[in-house]
Amino acid sequence: MKRISLFLAMIMCMVVASYSYAQDQGYDTYANGYNGNYGGGYNGGGYGGGGGYGGDAGCNPCQPQQPCCPQEKSMNDCYCLTCKYEPCYYNKWNCTYCPKYSYKKCCRMVPQYYQKQCCRMVPQYYCVTCCRQCPQYYYTCQCQYCPKYTCEKCCRYVPKYYYKHVCEPTCTPDSCQEVPNNSY
Repeated sequence: MKRISLFLAMIMCMVVASYSYAQDQGYDTYANGYNGNYGGGYNGGGYGGGGGYGGDAGCNPCQPQQPCCPQEKSMNDCYCLTCKYEPCYYNKWNCTYCPKYSYKKCCRMVPQYYQKQCCRMVPQYYCVTCCRQCPQYYYTCQCQYCPKYTCEKCCRYVPKYYYKHVCEPTCTPDSCQEVPNNSY
């Protein structure tokens, strides 16, 4: 497969080289037609490349019988620089910090006093104060600040410059302004 592609590439190079050689031999320029090997160009004729496209076909002093080329004239076409403002939409993000509260259940041990009734050998009763540790539950409040993002749609107008074809020449070089350099 590599040999076939190498062979095809070599043939293509030979074709391109022969084509470019043939182009250099046949033409002088587009303005003068052929370079005189066949007795003249397309327009005008004569030995040595008398004429071509858009050149001085009839203004050769050696050939006075042919008239000169007509002068250029305006076709009432004009291209004026025009500015058009197009909307450009973008997002503007704002960040605000909002408090977020959370409650946590906690426990602590607190002393609790109570009376205990005791009895002696003789039926005599007395009270003793005792202490024990009991759990007490409570809640604590914790505050955290969390970011909250909001999106705001915004629009700005960006100038776009282009050349507009006008049939009637309404602009002159003095009235047409240069493109201002506005960078947004």
